[in-house]
Amino acid sequence: MRSTFFHQPLKYQIEIDGENWDQGEKIKGRLIVRNMSNETVFLNASQVILAYGLKKNIKEGKESPWELLEKQVLSTDVSLNADCEKSYEWIFQLATDSPITDKQGGLYLLFGGENALSEGGRLDLTIMLHPILQNFLQTFTTQFFFLEKYQKRKSEWTEVKLIPPESKEFPNLDFVRCLIRISNEHLQVNYLFKKSGLGRSGEKIAVTKKNLEFKQIIPPEKYLQSGGYPNRACFRENINEALKIARPEVIF
Repeated sequence: MRSTFFHQPLKYQIEIDGENWDQGEKIKGRLIVRNMSNETVFLNASQVILAYGLKKNIKEGKESPWELLEKQVLSTDVSLNADCEKSYEWIFQLATDSPITDKQGGLYLLFGGENALSEGGRLDLTIMLHPILQNFLQTFTTQFFFLEKYQKRKSEWTEVKLIPPESKEFPNLDFVRCLIRISNEHLQVNYLFKKSGLGRSGEKIAVTKKNLEFKQIIPPEKYLQSGGYPNRACFRENINEALKIARPEVIF
C-alpha cells in the first residue's frame, strides 16, 4: 500500500509492505521525501506516527482526533538538494492487544514533516484479531454453535458478542459478550452473560434479567501446542467451563 502527501515544495510518499495485519505483527515500510523545487530545501524533521482515531472525530475535523501510540523521527536537520529525494525505512511492532479495526475507528499511519500529527498525510490500516484469539472464537462458533455478531474495541480489550444456538442447552441465555485479549502472553477472557427468565414481582410473574460474569486467564503453555500451534482442546475445555453457569441445572 502507499499514500502521498504534498507540502510544497516537498512530496512525502509512504509505502507499506502488506495490506492487513494481525495484533502482535510488525508493520514496516519506507518514507520517501522528494524536493520538487529547483532550490535546496532544509527539513527540520521527517517522521511517521502510529495513532488510533475514531472515524467520526476524523470526519468532523476535530482539532485533536488522534490517540498517539508511537512516533518515529526518521531524520532531523536535513538539506535536500533540488529535484532530489531521500528514503527512510521504518517499522512498528503492534502490541498483542493493540486496537483492531472496527466500524468506529482503527489505527492510522500519519506521516510528513515536524507537524505530521496535525498537517501531514495519513493512511488507515486494517488490523485484525491475534491468530490465537481468532482460533478461540472459531472454537466457540464451530464447537458450541454460537453466532458471532460483532467485534469492536473496548478500552484495552476486544469485545465480541455471541448469540447462543436455539436449543434446550441454553433456553434462558440471550447472549454472551466476551472481552478478550492476549496480554503479557496470557490469554484473558471475561465472559458477560445476559440471561432472561420468569420471576415473581409481588403477586405477579414477570420476565427478569440476570447478568453473570466469569473470568479466565490462560497461560501460553496451556493454549499453545508444540511448534506454537493453538490448542483447540484447551479452548473447548475453557469455553465449556464458562458456559456451565449459563446452562440450566436440569435440561428437559
